[in-house]
Parts: sequence; structure tokens; C-alpha cells
Amino acid sequence: MAAKVGPESSEGSLTDINVIPLVDIMLVIIIILMVTAEFTKYRTVPVQLPKINAAAIKKEPQKIALTIKKGGELYFNDKRVNNFDDLPAMLRAAKQAQPQVVAILRAEDDIPYSQVVKVLDEVKLAGIAKVGLAVDAAKPKGK
Repeated sequence: MAAKVGPESSEGSLTDINVIPLVDIMLVIIIILMVTAEFTKYRTVPVQLPKINAAAIKKEPQKIALTIKKGGELYFNDKRVNNFDDLPAMLRAAKQAQPQVVAILRAEDDIPYSQVVKVLDEVKLAGIAKVGLAVDAAKPKGK
């Protein structure tokens, strides 16, 4: 705190307080609080987590690739299926080997819808619940 010295201050009391140092100190404190708050925002409670085999959790299901070519040729995991009647047995074997198996169906764009539905029916009858249809992203016509 500061006081005036001289003939006016003969009474011995403080007449003026200099607040500039107080404001400087308060601004420094606010800046320190803002910086420390930013660092503590990402801090979490320390916990000792149990150790497990991460490969067992992140195991992806087996995927079956079914491909129908333009001539009606059917491929099971890139191997040609010579007889369509062999497909149900192949699908059931894959389902038995891996219960969470996923089927990905790839068919060329000129394939009749009836052929695609026949393959999808066989997949459903084999008990495979998850089926994906593979497509290519179309390019914009303006470019």
C-alpha cells in the first residue's frame, strides 16, 4: 500500500491506495489457473486395469466371399463352384467351423436378380445371419 508523503499527509492516515500492483497479481493468478486447468482437463483417476489377451477380444469373424460372374459362374472364396448344388454343403461347413461367419456377396452388374436371390437363399438356409453386398463407389458424372 502506498500513501502520500508531504504536507498533505500530516494527519497520518492513508488517503489513496495504489491498485495497479493488485490488478497485476490477479491477472497472473488467473493466467496460472487457466494453464493448470487445461493440463488437468485430460487427467483421469488412476486405475490398475486387469491384463487380458487383446487378440481374443479383437478377433474378427471369418468372411466368406461369394462371387457371381457374368456367365453365371459362382465362386466360393475365389474357388470356382462347378455345381450349384455343392454350395449349401460348403456354406454349412463354413458355418460349423466359425459360428459368427459373415458372407460377402459380389455380383457383376449384369447378373439377373434371380441368381443373386438364389445365392442369398442358400446363405440364409445355411444359418449365416450376416450378409454384405459388395459395391463400387460411383464416380460423379460431372467430372
